[in-house]
Amino acid sequence: MGQEAMKQDTSAFKPRIQFSIITCDAGEDIYTIWGHTAVRVVDSVNKTDIVFNYGTFNFNEPNFIAKFIKGDLLYFVSVNNYSDFLNEYQFEKRNVYEQVLKLSTAEKIKWYTALQVNMIGNNRFYLYNFISDNCTTRVKDGLFKNSNFQATSLPIKSYRSEVVSAPYKQGLPWIGLGIDLLLGAYSDQKPSDNQAGFLPFLLHEQIATTGRLVVKENIVTYASEKPVSSNSPLYILIALLLFYAFCSKWNSLITQRIAKVLDLVLLVSFTVGGSLMVYMSLISKHSACYQNYNLMWMHPLYIIALLFYFIPSKAIGQIGMLFLASTIGLIITSYWLPQHFSIEVWSLIAIAALLNYRLVEKGRINALFKK
Repeated sequence: MGQEAMKQDTSAFKPRIQFSIITCDAGEDIYTIWGHTAVRVVDSVNKTDIVFNYGTFNFNEPNFIAKFIKGDLLYFVSVNNYSDFLNEYQFEKRNVYEQVLKLSTAEKIKWYTALQVNMIGNNRFYLYNFISDNCTTRVKDGLFKNSNFQATSLPIKSYRSEVVSAPYKQGLPWIGLGIDLLLGAYSDQKPSDNQAGFLPFLLHEQIATTGRLVVKENIVTYASEKPVSSNSPLYILIALLLFYAFCSKWNSLITQRIAKVLDLVLLVSFTVGGSLMVYMSLISKHSACYQNYNLMWMHPLYIIALLFYFIPSKAIGQIGMLFLASTIGLIITSYWLPQHFSIEVWSLIAIAALLNYRLVEKGRINALFKK
């Protein structure tokens, strides 16, 4: 009798629960440029239509920016009515793609129970990691653990290639370059099939290619399709390199003054950028930034060169020689390093090499004047 009642309860569960994966287009804010993933659960008997959203965080969290940079910022799962969820994306003019899933009754019960447990107390919170633990991986892992879904392979080279390409496509190339600089060799790993769906549209594609998992797809259109942007800082960086080289070699009062101004701007920029890079690579909890070989040419030690720049001493040349040797060492060994350097990053490395050469020359000239 008990088994019969359980069968009836399970069969009653089947027609009233529908699971969907929700994938949302990128937005204009930096934290939205990779899109968003959520889980929609429709209960036709209890007349509920809710979305489980793992991408929620509190802007009013004390020390919000510091915690985000370090990787200590707690994200949490929240629940919204589907209509309220859509209203936000309608306001932001971001299209929403729904993949209705074909799951067994047992899989639905298991996942729905897990989602409800996830909403209890501190279970809601997790430490965000933008390649291994985010709003998409939480949904992906829920699907893996609570269904017979088998991940398919995706044609992606590495975590870096997917993370960096999004800002470029959204017309934010300098943001893309900044992220590219901060990512270390860890991000150049090729994800396994189970790890590959770590960003919204990667998971969307992975689910779509299974063939039998998606019953239907619904698209809610709030914006016309945007052309993929291919703009890049490359031309500006090459122009800066050529202009810097010209001012360094052209022996006139104006060009030499411009070259010195560029020296100081680069010394300050590389000091600040290198300090952030050290923090992200060695102190923060963002594993994608670990083992960053960009520290061989951009580092906080440029502050020493900045201090000696105004002192008529040959020490500035010795400092420049040390920095130049490190930069050349990176160039020579780059083929064997486990880190990819984009052509934009190579342009910056060339600028750093020219700066270091100028420091060496400045030390030589100071030594001649002392004689």
